[in-house]
Amino acid sequence: MKPVFTKILEGSEIATFATKEVCQPSFSTEFHFHRACQMTYIVQSEGKRIIGDSIDSYSTDELTFLGPDLPHVWHNDRSDRDSVQVSRSMALYIEPKLMVEVLGHLFKTHKIEAFLSASKRGLLFQGETKEQLKRKLEQMIHINYGIQKTILLLEIIELLITTDEYKCLSSPGYTHNYSSMDNDKIDRIFKFVFNNFTKEISLGEAATLANMSKHSFCRYFKSRTQKTFVQFVNEVRISESCRLIAENKLQITNIAFACGFNCLSNFNKIFRSIKGLTPSMYRAQIQT
Repeated sequence: MKPVFTKILEGSEIATFATKEVCQPSFSTEFHFHRACQMTYIVQSEGKRIIGDSIDSYSTDELTFLGPDLPHVWHNDRSDRDSVQVSRSMALYIEPKLMVEVLGHLFKTHKIEAFLSASKRGLLFQGETKEQLKRKLEQMIHINYGIQKTILLLEIIELLITTDEYKCLSSPGYTHNYSSMDNDKIDRIFKFVFNNFTKEISLGEAATLANMSKHSFCRYFKSRTQKTFVQFVNEVRISESCRLIAENKLQITNIAFACGFNCLSNFNKIFRSIKGLTPSMYRAQIQT
């Protein structure tokens, strides 16, 4: 998926923040980025998400904060899209430079700037901080304008810069190599993998979809994603296996085959290389 630069706060040169609620059959947009920071709460949905170089599953009740120019996408699982339920999310967008400039007239902003720097890796919030953030975001969504909405924004900022209840998603020092000159080749490939990772996917299929030779496609994909195509497919599969292990309904062997692996030993090897522990150890860790 090519990340497309998107201007979020369109139509107002002085707007420092905006809120948005999405309620639709599915989340499946282009892999994109924008200058605005984005805090997103998943009210109802599950599927795969990419944030920077992080590939993982997401589900209902997840709250993330993404720094400026960080490529991202949420993509519903097919089973979720085919259900009668709709997908819902709430989001807060903040123009970081304008916010720092405005608040700089009131107090020192070094803590805010430090948080914004950390958020360039993408942050996943947990615990009581997540609960407070989602309550305040929901209140903001239902206020059209005025001082109260700005007060809630300041309360959210205070929570963000004073908590340690989050984990970083992308690798340290992650920077992307995407540009507006990219066409839709990667976009087609990402969606193809999301929808077909449970069965065998060949490099030839991917190259054909991109209308490139295998060699050219490998170089193109690696230069844009900083991963080989095989690494990308394996990370998508392992993210799904983690979700299934957490559900604790299937045996490890069944999970391996359900996620597109045709060899249990290969699944165990790849799982350990990505997660740092075996599938059985991962299940035991979750249960404890």
